[in-house]
Amino acid sequence: MLACLVLAAPLIPATAQAAPLTEALFPAAGVTLSVQPEMGTLSTTQLTCEPTGGLHRNAQQACEQLTPVEGDFRRIGTADVMCTMELNPTKATLRGKWRNKKIDFQQVYSNPCVLRAHTGKVFDF
Repeated sequence: MLACLVLAAPLIPATAQAAPLTEALFPAAGVTLSVQPEMGTLSTTQLTCEPTGGLHRNAQQACEQLTPVEGDFRRIGTADVMCTMELNPTKATLRGKWRNKKIDFQQVYSNPCVLRAHTGKVFDF
């Protein structure tokens, strides 16, 4: 019986650490974002939220904007910025999940500035 107790003791700390490890492996939100301007190169990145991570350079701000709108960046609202009337159609694509809900979105904006004005930090990578 003592052998069972000795073997069980090391398992207790490992079990206590399993929850954060599981949370890190399976974030509540994980998306792949891409931006393709007609006159430019394709840019792609990954973003995770809850916990914040991925390769997105503005991950913290993007997650802060996405959380109150439940991952629907179209509800973020338009930023008060001035964009030129340059015509450079820019396709934005977002695919992944937000709190176990699949999200798949694609839209073309008139230029990269208009894209950022409508999507905040989400597509600013």
